[in-house]
This record gives sequence, structure tokens and C-alpha cells, in this order.
Amino acid sequence: MPFSGALNTASIEASRWLIENAPVKIQIHGHWVWRAVRGSFLTNARVPALVPGVEVGACSPATDHSDAASQVRFGFVEYATRFQVCNADQDRYGSPNEAEQLETVLAQIKLDYAYYAQLDKVTGNPDFGGLPDICAPGNFVNMAGAALDFPCLEQAFSLVTANNGRPTMIMSNTRAQMDYHNLCWNAGIEPPKMPWRWYDPFKGWQTGLVTAFHGVPWLINDMIPEERDVLEQRRIYFMVVGDDGGPGPTRGVIGIRPAHLMGSPYVKRITQGVPNFATQQVNMTRDAWLTMPAGLALGSQGALSILTNFNYVGLCQA
Repeated sequence: MPFSGALNTASIEASRWLIENAPVKIQIHGHWVWRAVRGSFLTNARVPALVPGVEVGACSPATDHSDAASQVRFGFVEYATRFQVCNADQDRYGSPNEAEQLETVLAQIKLDYAYYAQLDKVTGNPDFGGLPDICAPGNFVNMAGAALDFPCLEQAFSLVTANNGRPTMIMSNTRAQMDYHNLCWNAGIEPPKMPWRWYDPFKGWQTGLVTAFHGVPWLINDMIPEERDVLEQRRIYFMVVGDDGGPGPTRGVIGIRPAHLMGSPYVKRITQGVPNFATQQVNMTRDAWLTMPAGLALGSQGALSILTNFNYVGLCQA
């Protein structure tokens, strides 16, 4: 008779971390540019369109072309999340996965999700708002419900005049990028691609291909909601991402953080049990709050344009 009960002699190994079972595509993460701010706000001084100099004759007077500066400022939005861990679970089940550590890592991802969702929000307050709040009014291309098309993509692209008319990133959700792909297929052309760096969980960082328009990478941010009914909330962003701090036309879109949090943007606070004031009882839990102050800034308004209010190009019927 063969040996029985072999299963009873084996151990069971738990893999590390909690696995995010429905991750959100944030392809711009890791390619977004951050700047440290030493203060409550970052301020930029802007001047309107420059008046070109003029030709003058010998000893002739020169026209006064003095500029009028205005100031814009950009502040921090406080993002927050919270979780509780039972003390008994923390005591008994710390290996290989310590409960508080697991939840802390997921909380950090939740804060990042909140920030990338904010990029697409309309708040009416350019100091703390999203990209639509800081875009110049004349840099919107409103398609009035028409299906996405190449002429309007060209128009939105051409409205970016910073960096000598060269956006460095196009951002949308997956649905809008699919519309662009369908538009290309319908025209009998393969959607253009360009080399880009991607992370492979087996091979590490690799060079692959990413969707492009005029040689500019088109990256996905699926924290931009897919609006099936509200066409005005469908948006594609054309941006110069980055700011070299110079006086020229190279001041683009950046994320901002307090200087003391640049190395580690998440702030964690722990309380040993939160009282239930109704019952006068205190549960045996560790209560953790994670916060992340972060903002959005724009140098030249010529660095951003937005294509909006477009309809789908093809829709899977499955």
C-alpha cells in the first residue's frame, strides 16, 4: 500500500504583497515630470504675445515695446486615504506578509490614482484645478459631437506653439486612443508607432513601440473616465511636458510637490485605535492615514491644447 497523506507534510507558501486584480492603465506614470516647490504656491510671471522689433533708420527713434507681466499661481491639492488593521492580525500573521505594510503600498497607489484623475477634472479654480482649468480658452478644439477626425487632431496639435510647436506627449483614456486607431484603420493605414521604454516583469525595462501622432507618444491615462453619454467630457490632451526654467518657449506642464516630500511623496500617520464615541469603546486596531500633497503647473499656455466633445469612431458590438 503506497504512502498516504503526503499533502499533510507540505507547507503552503504565500506569495508576497496583495495583487491588484483590476489595475488601471496609467502609462504616463514614470514619464510625468515633477518639480520641488519651496512654499505654498509656485508662481509664474507671464507676458502676452511679443511684438516683434521693427526696422529703424539711422538716428531714428525706436518704438516702445515694453511688456506687461501678469502672475499666475499653482498650489497643492491634498489627497488622502485611510485603512484599519486589526491588532490581532498584525500580531499573528506577519510573515511573509505584514498587514500594515500591504495596505500601505496599496494606499500609495490609491493616492497616485487620485492625482492622475485630477488631471482631467474641471474645477473652475486654476490654482488647484485640472488641465482644463489652466488651458488657454483659445486652445480648445470643440468637435460639437462629430466623430473624431484627422483635421481636428491636426488643429489641436497645431495649437501647441511652445517648444517650437512640438508637443512631447499626447494623453487620453483607452477609448479615445482606440478611436484614433479605428480612424487610421478606416483610412487604410496602420496606426503610427514610435520607440518607447516599457517595463517587462520578466526582462525589466525594454524598448518597444507605442502609439504616436506626428512622432509624439500617445499615452493612456485611464483615470480619465470613459464618458459614453457626456461628449463634452471626452478629452484628448496635447502637451509639452517638462519645464527647463529658461526664458524661452520651453516652459510646459509639470507636477509640483513640496520640496521636503520630493524623495518620498506619501505622508503616513498612525493612531492606535479610534474611539467609537457612540459606544465609548476603542477597537484594538491600528488606524493609518496616508496623504499626498501634489499639484499641477503650466508655464506657457502655448504648451497645452485640448480636443474635446468628439464622438466614437467605431464601437465593438460584443
